[in-house]
Amino acid sequence: MDSVTQFLLGASISGALLGPRIGAKSLLIGGLVATLPDLDAFIPYDDPIDRMTHHRGFSHSLIVQTMVTPVITLAVAKIVPAARAHLKTLLATIWLVLVTHSLLDALTTYGTQLFWPLQVGPPVAFPAIFIIDPIYSLLLLAGVLTMLFARRKPGGGLRANRLLLGIATLYLALGAGGHLLIKERAAADSRLHGMRLHVQPAAFNLLIWQVTGISEERLVTGMMSLAGDCSLRHVVTAERHARPVGLTEVGPSVRRLEWFTDGFYSYGMTGGAATITDLRMGFYPDYAFTFKIGETAANGTYAAIAPERLRRGYDERAGEMVALIRDMALDCEAGSDVASARAAK
Repeated sequence: MDSVTQFLLGASISGALLGPRIGAKSLLIGGLVATLPDLDAFIPYDDPIDRMTHHRGFSHSLIVQTMVTPVITLAVAKIVPAARAHLKTLLATIWLVLVTHSLLDALTTYGTQLFWPLQVGPPVAFPAIFIIDPIYSLLLLAGVLTMLFARRKPGGGLRANRLLLGIATLYLALGAGGHLLIKERAAADSRLHGMRLHVQPAAFNLLIWQVTGISEERLVTGMMSLAGDCSLRHVVTAERHARPVGLTEVGPSVRRLEWFTDGFYSYGMTGGAATITDLRMGFYPDYAFTFKIGETAANGTYAAIAPERLRRGYDERAGEMVALIRDMALDCEAGSDVASARAAK
């Protein structure tokens, strides 16, 4: 999730646990501690694939977070004298704020390396919420602000913060249920039979979902709604390419991206250059993460190069995304079985 939402989640949890003991200071403690895992984004990597795939790594590991919790607890107790009399509660709060940061990230498309450094597979991901969800964030914000501005009143807004934190958690549970329901519907679609499926909420909501199915040679992607019995719409079927024959070797970062995507990638050609694309974020053919990894060489081969991210304007991608979500909502509301399909060969 975005860092603002992570700050609010940490503040809300800390307010709920530490608030009755040290008051509004608990909000700032929880918010700041919750931002610590995302400091890994400032680690310099020359390779854009490494920058992408090493994020949510060691700093998001439940193992590492459990190990550093006592150190952070002692540091906070030293800085905030009022917390020293509540070390056990402070310890539990710091640990919970850290691990919920990682668990929330695991509910988004790209997941989290929860068990680093153990080699237990690709990042853990169960997409139940988009990386930015206004409803979830506003629920947390309302609870934090209520506690902040009611701190001098009886109860100090504690009950409201806890209630809104509970509702926000229920919202995540609804997203998890939506994921399971959409995946069940998608698996029954004949166009997706025999394919591995990736299901995720579309931007900023839990009503419209994107479904991607892959086989060795083909990908199928489309939109599905939780409303009614809306079938898969805006369907695109396209080839899924293996590594170009002339690209005999790729660097470790490219192999890491194959692992990071849990197989949801495709090689391709752009302007005569070899590319690799993560198929999980964006809409065909304009995905958010495509990297140039090879240039044309002699005899039809490709020379591996340092990966270079190929960018498309955010405004353009966002406009397409909003249009698809709007059309999907209108299609399902009308109850039409006719999909607005875009075909690709």
